[in-house]
Amino acid sequence: MWLISVLILIPVCYLALGRGLPVELADRLKEVFPQDQVPTSQALAIAFVGGLFIGGTPFHSIFRYLATVVHELGHAFTAGILGGRPKNITIAPSASGLATYQPPIGWGRGRASLVSFAGYPAPAIASLAAVRSLQQGQTVSWFFFATGTLAIAIVFLIRNWWGFFWTATASTGAYFAATNLPIQTLGWIIAGIAGYLAMEGYRHSWQQVQLIKRMPGVGCDAEHIAYWWKQNPRFIGSLHLIFVTGIGIYSSYLAINPYWNEILDWFKQLLETN
Repeated sequence: MWLISVLILIPVCYLALGRGLPVELADRLKEVFPQDQVPTSQALAIAFVGGLFIGGTPFHSIFRYLATVVHELGHAFTAGILGGRPKNITIAPSASGLATYQPPIGWGRGRASLVSFAGYPAPAIASLAAVRSLQQGQTVSWFFFATGTLAIAIVFLIRNWWGFFWTATASTGAYFAATNLPIQTLGWIIAGIAGYLAMEGYRHSWQQVQLIKRMPGVGCDAEHIAYWWKQNPRFIGSLHLIFVTGIGIYSSYLAINPYWNEILDWFKQLLETN
């Protein structure tokens, strides 16, 4: 699982940090997906805002399992890249999740804390990487990358029937979309999911802070880290919230700000034609 974790996390982090993919890999992707392109600016921004809107309304529950899967994969792949052995992921019908792993001898609280911390930022980081990939014209390749990640989760990690059913359905749908839909439509979908994940990352982090206040000792990620470092769980939970919110805001800025004037012009044209 170490190699798989590297192959998943390195491209995501590379894109999220704004580095872009290595030239050799980018050229190879152009050969494999010669029709790949950057979505129109209005489409990217409007779809991202649409995803934010869905994430901020009761309709967010329709896609809630996606954020849970990304959260748990954040735990699993971080454990794998740090030398642990991810064992399984459980996704409950309530959209709660659990990722377990086997640490090696001498694991220590440092690596354990990184694994526990990685879950809540994972949706926001995935959102940022998706926006970067769209802006670099890697729409189809990102769709296949996401589909492959879900497929890996099914084969190696998902171990309960509900998690398997939902993840298999999502990966099958994603593959069908990637192989049949126009590139611009794929761009809309990816941007919408990116906006949704940015909002869900914030929501989950905020819920963790509230959970620590109302039900201390429930055993959330922040409480585990706080126990290992003898800190206040509310402090760790607040760090989670600040970190995730910052990534989500930055992702939103990249998706929306460069095209704000174009979006306004587009809306004005709609109003004039109507």
